[in-house]
Amino acid sequence: MHTDKMSSIYGMIGITKQGHYKRVAHQERMVLLSNEIVKKAAIIRHGHKKMGCRKMFYAINPDGIGRDKTEAILLSNGFRVKRKRNYRRTTYAGKHQYDNHIRGMKVTDVNQLWVSDITYVPAGHAKQYYLTLVQDVYSRKIVGWCFSKVLQASQSVFPAYKNALEAITEKQRRGLIFHSDRGSQYIWGEMKALHRQYGVTPSMGGKAWENAHAESINGVLKNEYIDFEGMDISFSEAKKQVASTIRKYNEERPHGSLKNMKPVEFESYVKQLNDRQKPIFEINY
Repeated sequence: MHTDKMSSIYGMIGITKQGHYKRVAHQERMVLLSNEIVKKAAIIRHGHKKMGCRKMFYAINPDGIGRDKTEAILLSNGFRVKRKRNYRRTTYAGKHQYDNHIRGMKVTDVNQLWVSDITYVPAGHAKQYYLTLVQDVYSRKIVGWCFSKVLQASQSVFPAYKNALEAITEKQRRGLIFHSDRGSQYIWGEMKALHRQYGVTPSMGGKAWENAHAESINGVLKNEYIDFEGMDISFSEAKKQVASTIRKYNEERPHGSLKNMKPVEFESYVKQLNDRQKPIFEINY
């Protein structure tokens, strides 16, 4: 009798008994899955304090739940990130400039195109440091960097570029394009000498968007990782944290344009492919 009564009630609201229990089981599973996602996200945020919810979805890769639902769970649990932008200028155009050699270029492998930029890093209440990055456009890996107290090329661009060059083969150097903005640091005499010594083709963009990859990596590091404002931090400690950040970016942070692989992971992946299988990235700026 009781069973018949319950069946009538289920019928009145348009579901079956089996459907009801299936829905309850699904809700319970979603609660457990949501809790697990939040726990994993908290662990990720410990090392990647401002990684966005979408990137965390690809890092967690939860079973049985999609990207949008995962983002909604994370946002509702306080994982939204506030972004800030830096408008301080760090480079000023020099008298001599290189042509833009990368417009419309198709990048088919690592060490074909590097981009570079310098960004301002505020520290403490009055100090300021500078971070120079050299990035491989194909793998998005940071291949060279320098953290300095001054903007002079000898202590910023030059060591970052030189260290990156020394890590690749002579053949790779000869086929490389090094692209930057028109900052005077990039036309310093010793930089020109390095280009000639290693057979690298220098290239420059005239507008900010003509060095978009370098501008983008600056924004990622400063929005998600590097924030020394108001901190009583020494230069040496700040440099250690920058080194740790670059390792995390290269080895742990998923990248949307790399099918959500990490840069180091993507490099290993493309090494296994033949030339026809390798992705092609076209420069559209």
